[in-house]
This record gives sequence, C-alpha cells and structure tokens, in this order.
Amino acid sequence: MKTNSLLLLILFFVAGCTIQNKSSQEVLNYIFSAKYEHSIISKGDNLPNFDRRKDSIALFLVALHENIEPGEFQEKANWTDEVLEERIQFLIDRGWLMEDDRGIRPTVFIASDHQGQDLFKHGLPLSEDIADAIENEIPGIMEKFHVRGLSDLYDFEKMSFLVLSNVLLDNWQIMEMEASYLKKENRPERHGKFYYASIEENVNNAYEPFGIYGNQYGKINDSTYLSIYGNNRIVVNQRLKNDPVFRDSVLNVALELRPDLYNFFEEIAEDFKPKLLRILNDRTAYSRDVFEITGYANEIAYEEFFIWWYHFIYTQATNILSERGKLIIPEGGNFYYK
Repeated sequence: MKTNSLLLLILFFVAGCTIQNKSSQEVLNYIFSAKYEHSIISKGDNLPNFDRRKDSIALFLVALHENIEPGEFQEKANWTDEVLEERIQFLIDRGWLMEDDRGIRPTVFIASDHQGQDLFKHGLPLSEDIADAIENEIPGIMEKFHVRGLSDLYDFEKMSFLVLSNVLLDNWQIMEMEASYLKKENRPERHGKFYYASIEENVNNAYEPFGIYGNQYGKINDSTYLSIYGNNRIVVNQRLKNDPVFRDSVLNVALELRPDLYNFFEEIAEDFKPKLLRILNDRTAYSRDVFEITGYANEIAYEEFFIWWYHFIYTQATNILSERGKLIIPEGGNFYYK
C-alpha cells in the first residue's frame, strides 16, 4: 500500500500543476468557457427541485471546487453581495453546498477534464481486476446461454456489450453496489429527495463526459419504452425527439428484452455480484487513499465519491475487455433495447 500511495501522490502532483500554475482569473475564464454536463443517480421523483444550470450556479460550485474564493467568482459573475449571499444560502438549503469553520464547499461530485483523466489512472488497478474476473466468467455465461436455448434466439456476440458491461457492472448491479459495498439503504438526502449528483466537464460534445457508459430508460410513445446503454446519448436523444425516421429505425433494431432473456440477465448478475464485491472490498484501503489524495475527502462523503468513481472504473474495465476482443462496443457507442 505504501507503493500505491506514493504513486497516487505523484499522479496527483503532476495533474494538479495544470491548475496550480494558473492565476485565479485564468481559472475563472476557463470555467466560464468550458462545457459541463449534469448527471443524477436517482429513482422515481427523487430529482433536484431547481435548475442548476441557471444563474451560473453550477459554475459557482465548480469554481469553489477549484479553490476560487467566493469574492473572486462574485466579481467575475457580476453578482452583488446580496446575490452572492442569496445563492450560497440557496445551495446550502438544497444540500449542494455546506459551510463550516473551513469555509464553503460543494457537496456534490465535480470533475474537470484533467481530474477525470486522473480518476481513470487511479482506477486502473480495480478496472483490470474486474476485467480479469469477467473474462474468467465468460465461458460459464456462454454455457448457460446455450443450455437455456437462448443461443437459438439471440446473438451473444452482438449483445456482449450489454451483457458484460451493463448487466454485470452497471444497471443490474448499481443498487447492489450501494447496498452491499457502500452499506447505504438510501442515497444522500437533499431537500427531501434522495439522489447522487455530479457536474463533469465535457470536452467532447457528442459523447458523455469522459466517455463514461450509462443506462437510460424512457418513454418513446404511449406504448413503448426504450433503454439506451452507451456513451453517445446526447445527440441521440435530440434525434429521437426530432427525427421520426431515426426513431423508427432505432425501435426496429432495439433488442426486445423478453422474460427469458431478462431472467438470464438477473441470474448472471447475481452470480457475478460476490466476485465484484470481493474486488471492491479488497481494494477499499486503496480506494480511500484515492479519495483522500485527490482532495475529494475535503468536499464530499466517500459514498458520493465512490459511486461516481465506480462509473470511471467500470467504463475502463469495459474498454479493457473490448481491447481484448471479449466484447463488441456498438458502432456509435450505444446499445438499444426495449
């Protein structure tokens, strides 16, 4: 662990130099010119009750995360003293900001592009362990797939991205990771709602920040719901709303998640869960080192940090499996199912 900690320290020092060597004004100018995406992990109506994109609220949180003094941001944003005080209290009341003897700081996960790249570097030991574990599982998964007669109905290779990434690591596991690894029955409470929140810089407008894979579920029409797993949902969502031809073509190719296939997914996710938990538990000391050394421990709870960092980890594990030829990421970055 000493070696790991030293490596983390070196990585953090190198990464931090790009910000530390800039003046506050340069950092603020960059923040105001950058693009940020907002993500929520929630269920049901547990959502923010305000628009965090409005009135430079998100930029204020990013600036605090980058150690910019509130007064410096106030000058850049042309806020009066009254507006600054009002916005601070507003964010405190909604659980997005806290104030104590150390000052004010965000309570949601924030990552600039350089911080995101560092999180990938720090996550590599876990990502490789997870990729190795999944690779060992593939023969058993394929055997069950064949024995159930599913190979007569479905092409495993075509849906390997959905199975090995979304089912084993993301949508079929995320709540179990919260309950079994993080030991949390509820997500953080904010203004009476329970959710995790993030603000992440996006330097590639078409794709999700950092190329992170995620699952989305939504109603397309009165009778059809569509799920999208991938990292290219930003442009696709606009096309689904505005282009009927594209929408129909997606619905035509989307995998129908029939009960036999859904039950298979449930079973293999349950089978893999203890192996995934063992990897995460074995690396907890290392993960907490990352939490401390990257500075996130000064702002947010470990659970808030880890649930977002886990997205970096499983994305990297997915990409490792792709590089090894164990799964096929669809052209365009998305897999559609209904």
